[in-house]
Amino acid sequence: MSIVIAIAVFLTGIVASFIGGVTSGGGGLLSIPIFIFLGLSPDVAVATNRLGTLGGVTGTLVKFFRSGKIVYRYVIPLVIVSTIGGVIGANLLVDIDKALLLKVIGLVILALLPIVLWKKDIGILEKNRAQSKMLFLGMILYFFLSVYDGFLGMGGGILVAYLFVMILGFTYIQANATDKVAVFFNVLFSVIIFAFHHLINYYYGIIFIAGSLIGGYLGAHIAIKKGDKWVRAVFIIVAIIFGIKLVFFG
Repeated sequence: MSIVIAIAVFLTGIVASFIGGVTSGGGGLLSIPIFIFLGLSPDVAVATNRLGTLGGVTGTLVKFFRSGKIVYRYVIPLVIVSTIGGVIGANLLVDIDKALLLKVIGLVILALLPIVLWKKDIGILEKNRAQSKMLFLGMILYFFLSVYDGFLGMGGGILVAYLFVMILGFTYIQANATDKVAVFFNVLFSVIIFAFHHLINYYYGIIFIAGSLIGGYLGAHIAIKKGDKWVRAVFIIVAIIFGIKLVFFG
């Protein structure tokens, strides 16, 4: 690996995890195409990205654990659901049309944006927690998103943010912080499974982890410092850009 490629991978880790640290997701939409451009096959690119994501999530958690933004009473059920979903997703043997799935994810991201734009207090003001029926629905949806996150994950974090702020009543920062605890275990078990199947490029992955640790920490730091209104604005921009990318460019 040349020094130029190593620097490119390191910087990709910083930028991708910074995006995830601020908005809950979207970094994979940047890093996976770059890995493919650098010569990795799509499955190895996804698996190597998951290894780097482990670094990014760890970096954000270092900051979020000190912030008081994690809603701890949701952590255990979310960890259980996310871990099961991640294991299923990483082992998924069904032949799924990934190109079509990415377009559907992009359409959902764009379709939900008007609600965020119309209800300006969503994700800004903490709402009453979801009633039992809505909580059950939220966990079911979170499970399917965790399965998707386990085997691909591009854009999944944005949908999780929608779920947390619209159904569970979280603020944007609470959603990101609480989800990251569960995502850590989702990613950890996904990485173990991908490693078992020899899908990870460790030369890229280790460098990517180093950049991701820095980017994740910085993203969480900026999000906490700037507050939910700023995060909402960035979230809307990221959702528009990546929603359009998924629908029209794959």
